[in-house]
Amino acid sequence: MFGLTKLRGPDAKPKAPKNKLLDPVLLGAGCGIVEGTLVMTHRGLTPMEAVSAGDELMTFDGGMQPVLAVLRDQLWAGVGECPEALWPLHVSAGTIDNENEMLVMPHQGILIETDEITDQWGDPFAVVPAAALQVLPGVEKQRPYGTVEVMLPIFEEDQMVFAENGSLMFCQSHWGVSAGFLPKHDPSSNYNMLPLSVATRLLQMEFATDRQSFAVA
Repeated sequence: MFGLTKLRGPDAKPKAPKNKLLDPVLLGAGCGIVEGTLVMTHRGLTPMEAVSAGDELMTFDGGMQPVLAVLRDQLWAGVGECPEALWPLHVSAGTIDNENEMLVMPHQGILIETDEITDQWGDPFAVVPAAALQVLPGVEKQRPYGTVEVMLPIFEEDQMVFAENGSLMFCQSHWGVSAGFLPKHDPSSNYNMLPLSVATRLLQMEFATDRQSFAVA
């Protein structure tokens, strides 16, 4: 639904953004890549839980990039049931260019293509928290059952990692600070995530435009 038309190479030059509806990136609970999600490594498509330090993952900006570490945690390790605010979202195949259905954490950043906002390179991309995807058909919260592992791959710089052969997951270099890995640049140097309310309105507008285009066709 939200296609990405081009890869961005490591030599891309940043430009001043036209729109500054930005928030600091969310950290902590609700982020990460859920076990079972396929990512592209130097070995081919690999479940995220099989990725370890030293592996290389395919990224949007820099091609194959080495993983410094993989932080692992449970989706919910607290007392009682997992709060609904932390339930993962079930995303149907094709919704965010994902080849297969997938689970996405609610605060995990997702890169989408949009004409409404441009990033610092002048490209029509925005990072939205996955919780905003609920306004799209084929996306709904899913109560977690049993033990579900969530992984945080750590890179030297912020990276957009390809997942399920098409979607792009925002992996923050700042995730590694708790494990002693300092980011090469200041936090949020490459990307900023839209506030949930702004991201939700943006997706609603994009979906309405898509429906109008289909109706005209």
